[in-house]
Amino acid sequence: MDVNPRKFPQQERARATVEAIIVATAQILTEQGFETLTTVRIAERAGVSVGSLYQYFPNKQALAAAVVDHYSEKLATVFIQTLERHSHRTLAETVNALIEAAFVAHPHEPAVHRMLIELVPRVGRVERSREISVRIAQTIERVIAMHRQEIAPDLNFADAAIFIETILETAVHRTIEGHPVKIDQEKAMDHYRTLIMGYLRGSVRDGPAN
Repeated sequence: MDVNPRKFPQQERARATVEAIIVATAQILTEQGFETLTTVRIAERAGVSVGSLYQYFPNKQALAAAVVDHYSEKLATVFIQTLERHSHRTLAETVNALIEAAFVAHPHEPAVHRMLIELVPRVGRVERSREISVRIAQTIERVIAMHRQEIAPDLNFADAAIFIETILETAVHRTIEGHPVKIDQEKAMDHYRTLIMGYLRGSVRDGPAN
């Protein structure tokens, strides 16, 4: 089934219409789930005609895919913008910025978070999700490479960036979903900071003492 948009809006009014449709789709998906999603309900919630909706999206699968694309792009953009607003004079400042950016960038409503995770494989957006992870990892690699003098000399920056991206994604996911082992967010961020700093500086990779 085709899950791609029929066309992309060019004018400001058309872009506003498409955004209203995507927001309405996300709201209904979060409230009611995919099974009960219909183009009629989406059009009503968005305040547009069904005909206007079909100009851009062929079916509800394409609308759900557009929701994933919208939030994925927003996540990457907010992460990078938040990171760029911080000072990176030291490795510690950079790690602090990475952790804050991860928490700021994700949608913090558990229902929205669950909805997006469930939709990714359902609407064929696994590769898109991977592309976002790669983009974020490349950004992480760029900022940690600025502090090579503080980082263990045997550390591969690309591998480290992937590891950190995975750690941050897991951290945010557990915090948003309310992991059974409760931990204050500030305290959790301190623990992630210690973990990442130790990894980058080499202490966690040191072999056992002779």
